Amino acid sequence: MNFKWRIFLGLVAIVSLNTSSTAFASSSYVQHKVSSGKFAIRSACFMPASAQLVKVGVKGAERMPKESDDWAVALQVLVQTHLKADGIGINSATDPLSSGASDDEVRQVISQIDQKYNSVSPLMDKKPRAVAKSAYTLGDQVGMLPCSENSDILVFVQGAGQVLTGGRATMTFLVGGPAEGAILIVTMADAKTGEILGLVKIRPGMGFLDNAENAFGEGLDNELSDMNIGSARKNAREKGH
Repeated sequence: MNFKWRIFLGLVAIVSLNTSSTAFASSSYVQHKVSSGKFAIRSACFMPASAQLVKVGVKGAERMPKESDDWAVALQVLVQTHLKADGIGINSATDPLSSGASDDEVRQVISQIDQKYNSVSPLMDKKPRAVAKSAYTLGDQVGMLPCSENSDILVFVQGAGQVLTGGRATMTFLVGGPAEGAILIVTMADAKTGEILGLVKIRPGMGFLDNAENAFGEGLDNELSDMNIGSARKNAREKGH
């Protein structure tokens, strides 16, 4: 079992804790220097998104690789769109820009950062409030990304979810068991030092695959507003939140 799959199974376990709940929930954790505006966020570099879906039937679970890839793209676009709406410029970690780095060199750096993130992610999941205390870092190797020079933060988008077959849904309704649900995790790190600055978690419940915006958009806006990211607070007020 590879490391990323173990991480995913841990996320699915979170989704499944309450087998009968379909209620929306969201939370965020942020360093004071960000929420106070002392660390201004005007630009963001996005790492390639990661998402995993499983279909749970009466006889067990199976991966959904194509659907997972499509969902990862949808989640990435969602987060980018909302940050753009808050006045934040968007870059891609895979873009060599004017650095002269080859695609292979950029991919190697991305792989190294991903490995570090995968080692830190379970710790953040257990103690997310420690984000506010500067407890987590990816190290200054993030500065090796070409986009780092022109970005304030490095953004990671993770999704995990499970959908139920008709038979499994009926069984869950009658006798209990796994529920349909998902979790979206957005992590923000200092693009120069690798220090984790903010963490957002959104759990939308059933129907999350139908429309990413409907499932996650409002919760993301609310958490970005609470974190005082970009113009999110102003935009949230204009929407009546």
